[in-house]
Amino acid sequence: MSETEGPLYKLPLESYQPSITYANYISTKQMIEQVLNEDQEYLMWKLDNKRLGGNMREYMEDFKNELESYENMEWHRKPQTTSQSPNNHNKVAKKQNWELNRIPSNSVFARDIYEQKINNMPRPRELDETELKKLFMSRLDEEQMNRYEVFKRTSLAKNQIKKISGVVTNQTVANNINLLLGGVGKIFVGEIVEKALDIKEKWLLGLALNRFDERKKISAYLKKHLKKLTRLVERSDSEDSYNDINDSVEESEAESVDTDDEAEKKFMKASNDLLQAQNNVESVRKGLIKQYNILVTKFNSLDVSVEKYKNSPLLPEHVHEAWRLYRIENHTLPSGQYRNQGEANGLMFR
Repeated sequence: MSETEGPLYKLPLESYQPSITYANYISTKQMIEQVLNEDQEYLMWKLDNKRLGGNMREYMEDFKNELESYENMEWHRKPQTTSQSPNNHNKVAKKQNWELNRIPSNSVFARDIYEQKINNMPRPRELDETELKKLFMSRLDEEQMNRYEVFKRTSLAKNQIKKISGVVTNQTVANNINLLLGGVGKIFVGEIVEKALDIKEKWLLGLALNRFDERKKISAYLKKHLKKLTRLVERSDSEDSYNDINDSVEESEAESVDTDDEAEKKFMKASNDLLQAQNNVESVRKGLIKQYNILVTKFNSLDVSVEKYKNSPLLPEHVHEAWRLYRIENHTLPSGQYRNQGEANGLMFR
């Protein structure tokens, strides 16, 4: 076998018989499943961290323990079946449906556990602003400290703030008002940037999920090609070995082509023709090896990890999406019919 970068190896076109055995098919199949399982665990971990970020993760275990206590509650138990008339059976069924669909009065949610533990924590004496700032600075790690220093030193251009305030108000604005507008604008820009970073992370997770789905699809093609090739090679040596390969992989089943890419359509058509071929000839075997090696290259090139994009810059698309979500969440964009009231000049809410 020739060495390639990735978990799978390519097959040689010449003298391929020693490399294509039933044991090699089983080991390759297990390797593919192992890679897919590792990718799935990684994505589940990333999604779990995204959904339950911060301190809420520490309290979810308590929430799970609370859920386990509900198993012994009366409303959760199934009623015992007894001999009764049809009318009584309908009444019991209606009562049971009502009990199953209602929300228990003693339900406990994760947020309730979090707030309860926060309230039960001992309260120290009230700190002044200087002590609070010192405590805040001592709790920051290196990355957070760098971000805090950059944010503290960054400021909006004063001439641009003065220009915008003058255009909006149509009059000269005092310097202290412009300084206040600069501080408010700085906080606003920080919120937009934070939301844009969150959107970038979500889009990267979406990209990773798409790559995982593509890798699963390619893995199915790999198993079919390798099983078909193994059967053809083993058939020429021993008929018994050919009959030993029994698993859930249907190598003769044609794959559907749901793409508009002409090169991909051509590749899938060639693969389907080779998988459905009945003749055990050298051209079919080498054709399967070529198709298999192409699939191996695609499989190895797909990487679901998004850690290397962690420090990638923000794109304009991220900022545009953050601004759109910010307007929706804060309801700061009135509809056109309200902006055009009065003299229909759009100045009603300015």
